[in-house]
Amino acid sequence: RLMVYMVLGLGSLLVGGFPQPCPPSCQCYDVSKVFCSDERMREIPVGLPGNATQLFFVETALSSLHRGALGSSSTLTKLVFLNNNIQVLEAGTFQGLPNLTELEVSGNPLSFVSPGFLAGLPRLSKLSLGSNAIRSLKPGIFGAVGSLQDLRLRRNKIEALPTEIFHPLRHLQVLDLSQNVMTELPLGLFAPLTSLRVLRLSDNLLAWLRPSAFSSLGHLVELHLGGNRLGELPRGAFAGLGGLRRLQLQHNALRSLRADVFSCLPNLTSLSLEGNRLAALPDTLFWGTPRLLDLSLARNCLETVPEGVFANLSEVQTLVLSHNSLAHLPAGAFQGLASLTVLRLSHNNLSSLAPGLLAGLPGLAVLALEHNRLPRLPAGLFDANEELARVGLADNPWVCDCRLAYLLGWLQEFAEPLLHVAAACAEPVPMKGRSLLEAAGQWLPCQREPPPVKEEEEEDEDDDDGPCTYSDAEGSVQAACDAAGCRQLSLRLPEAAAAAGLPFQGAWVLRSRCGALHVSVSMAAPRGTRPAGP
Repeated sequence: RLMVYMVLGLGSLLVGGFPQPCPPSCQCYDVSKVFCSDERMREIPVGLPGNATQLFFVETALSSLHRGALGSSSTLTKLVFLNNNIQVLEAGTFQGLPNLTELEVSGNPLSFVSPGFLAGLPRLSKLSLGSNAIRSLKPGIFGAVGSLQDLRLRRNKIEALPTEIFHPLRHLQVLDLSQNVMTELPLGLFAPLTSLRVLRLSDNLLAWLRPSAFSSLGHLVELHLGGNRLGELPRGAFAGLGGLRRLQLQHNALRSLRADVFSCLPNLTSLSLEGNRLAALPDTLFWGTPRLLDLSLARNCLETVPEGVFANLSEVQTLVLSHNSLAHLPAGAFQGLASLTVLRLSHNNLSSLAPGLLAGLPGLAVLALEHNRLPRLPAGLFDANEELARVGLADNPWVCDCRLAYLLGWLQEFAEPLLHVAAACAEPVPMKGRSLLEAAGQWLPCQREPPPVKEEEEEDEDDDDGPCTYSDAEGSVQAACDAAGCRQLSLRLPEAAAAAGLPFQGAWVLRSRCGALHVSVSMAAPRGTRPAGP
């Protein structure tokens, strides 16, 4: 850690108008930065250079900071206490530092801060009190720092906040309250923060929100609510947030969403609903968010998505639907996503895809289909996706027969080989375990599909795995086939064809108890020979 701070040029304080020697446990850099780190340091050392601009105390034994312990300095602008043992901050601790703009006291067992500990800091713009053990904050604690723009209180043990706690902070732009244990937000808590742009409330214990809880935050750009216990979002939950661009709602307990819950967020570009319990999406859920670029619905309980639910999202570039229970996607599921480049459908229950599912996605470059139940893909599925280069196919039960020819041909022509080594055939038995890339270079027969069995014949025919003989109605064309392919073809030419001689062409549909087989035959005499007569 010492080396990191040295590389960054982090240092400590100086005393007097001329360069002074550093105290023994400190190091001074370019005359203005002082870095002090000593596990035995229990008091602020004497002799800190008086013209320092930045002062750091890292991993010392300091347990309390008393009034006047730092003396006075008109040059100090940044003061950091990181990973010490500070348990007490007395009122007036930092008086005498009128030009201090950044103060950090983080990583300490600090559970209480005196209401007047910020006195004498009229120019303070950034305050970090993260990773401490603070349980509460008293009203008036920020009264002396009305110029504060950035307040970090993450990773404490704050259970509740007084309604008026932020009243003096009308210039605040960033507020981080994440990783605390708050269960509710008092009415009007954020009302004074009319300049706020970033609000982080993630990883608390919030189970509900008041309607219009954020309505006074007209300049808010980012709202982080992930990692809470929200079971629903009330009507008007995001009213007044017309400028919001990023909304994080991941890892809550949302089971359903109101159709208009996002209707007042026309400038939203990033929305995460990952890790909730959503089983369905309202058809019009995204009608009010036309500027979305990134949308994650991963790790929910979705079994399908309504046709056209994304129709208003023409600017979305990334859509994540992985780790759901998707068993069916309508052909128009992704209509309207004209700018989509990344589509993730992995870890679902998809056993088939509609032929035109990807037809309206001309810019699609990445498609994740891993960990589904797909035996094959429809011919022409990727024909409209000229930019497609990465398709995740692993962990599907691919049936490597002639009906997989389209996918295998696409892999040979367009795909990156190293991406598909793990994708393997599950059937037929001779091909099991072979990679799709290996299968692509082989002739693949068509597996016969067992015919429907009548109830009265079920017992007799279930175990019949023998070969099938296909024949036309007249019996003039026959083919013997088994699971590995067709091995014998017999043909008796019609009388008229026999009389005419070669060349000859014909096509038939042959049928058997195993299904239907399309056969076409073309015959011609060898070059240099005269066709034989009848």
